[in-house]
Amino acid sequence: MSLDNKSDLQKLFIESLQNDNVFMIATTVNTGFEWQTVDECREKLDKNVRIVKERGKIFFNVDWSQFPQVEDMRSIDNVFIVTDVRKFEFGGISKEADLQLFKEAVHNDMKLEKALNAWKHITGFQGEMFPTIEQYNSAKKDYALSNTIVTSTTPREKKRGQDPSNAKRNEILRYRVTCERTGTHLFESSDVARIIGGELQDKYFWLVDLSGYYLEIVCKVTNNELVTQLRVTHESKHRRNIMNFGPTTLRATVCYNLLRLAHPNPGDIIIDPMCGGGSIPIEATLAYSQTYIVSGDNHPKAVYRTKSNIDASSPRCKIDLLCWSVSQLPFKDSFIDIVVTDMPFGKRSGRTTDNRILYKQFLKELGRIMKPLTGRAVLLTCDRRSFATALQTAGNLFRVTKTLGVNIGGLQAAVYVLRRTDIHYEQFEPKTPKHNVKKPVTRDETDNNAVVVV
Repeated sequence: MSLDNKSDLQKLFIESLQNDNVFMIATTVNTGFEWQTVDECREKLDKNVRIVKERGKIFFNVDWSQFPQVEDMRSIDNVFIVTDVRKFEFGGISKEADLQLFKEAVHNDMKLEKALNAWKHITGFQGEMFPTIEQYNSAKKDYALSNTIVTSTTPREKKRGQDPSNAKRNEILRYRVTCERTGTHLFESSDVARIIGGELQDKYFWLVDLSGYYLEIVCKVTNNELVTQLRVTHESKHRRNIMNFGPTTLRATVCYNLLRLAHPNPGDIIIDPMCGGGSIPIEATLAYSQTYIVSGDNHPKAVYRTKSNIDASSPRCKIDLLCWSVSQLPFKDSFIDIVVTDMPFGKRSGRTTDNRILYKQFLKELGRIMKPLTGRAVLLTCDRRSFATALQTAGNLFRVTKTLGVNIGGLQAAVYVLRRTDIHYEQFEPKTPKHNVKKPVTRDETDNNAVVVV
């Protein structure tokens, strides 16, 4: 098979077909942190693993024996098994003709059995994966009757699927198909989901259930390429650690990626001066157990919320928690190794006018407590203007080593990675703020929409 005209994803998928024990995996990650996921993937799987990176996603092949390491990755939100990658030649004249191409591909060429068996093993599904037509007809009648009873008595709860491990033995697989579409087409995403879903039902005799499904099949159409995936994670991996949520609680996966940027070493002292609900310190103590974690906040409610999350998350969470002011932190000079925090954006927390003062006080205080030369700070904010002004005010205490553009809850935020210089705190020289300061560009910000093979 010639690979000359194949996309990088197709080449990766063809490699996975050459060995029954190799599977192509797709993972999602918070936009802007793709390179951190690439680094973790190579760290936990194989430093030579071939990876295709897209915006908010990375794709790679793994041996079946390595899948537990994939599930242990802390930077990713969702995991999928890729079942098919193919390109189409859309005529662009008739919607029905273009959709017919999808139908023929599913009916004639798409082989899901290998990925389905892996999905069943991973999720613990005990039901019937490949029922007969007789089993399907019987289950369809029972399913229609049960739905009528539920609808006529009590309103059905809205749910995003059921845990596959809760399926009963001999229960026929319930599924749904969703489609993500990018590009210009005559058809809509719902049309693709309907056509592929219908053809899969005719092929495998599954039951369609848009809310109580066990299996979600995600079809990603990008221009003329279709990637078909089986969702493995019933619930996103970012839903961990936190039980008591605040107005700006960070995802655990975002917290882990922030911590990775600081490169913690055993014995390092890590602080989160604006801990909010405790997302960052809890993730730090679970991911980097050989470090010493201190966190705090100026609002008593935030401190109580963090304490409740620490108590609920894990008995291994050994975190010192204080109520303090970030302009007067209770540490001696040149004492802290790493600072990782989510600064107030001026949106749901704080105000931009307050940030102009707070950021200046905070950075100067960090310059005092951080160790010269080795001290690192990873700071997340949406208020770039206030941060740029504060950074200039802090003078030569810090050096910006990296800047990432990230998406946090739909907001375009920035992550600043700072390194403490060797200037003594009493000797630093504040600089007059300037306008139109050029921001350092990292490899993520050159073209965040491009597909990168690494």
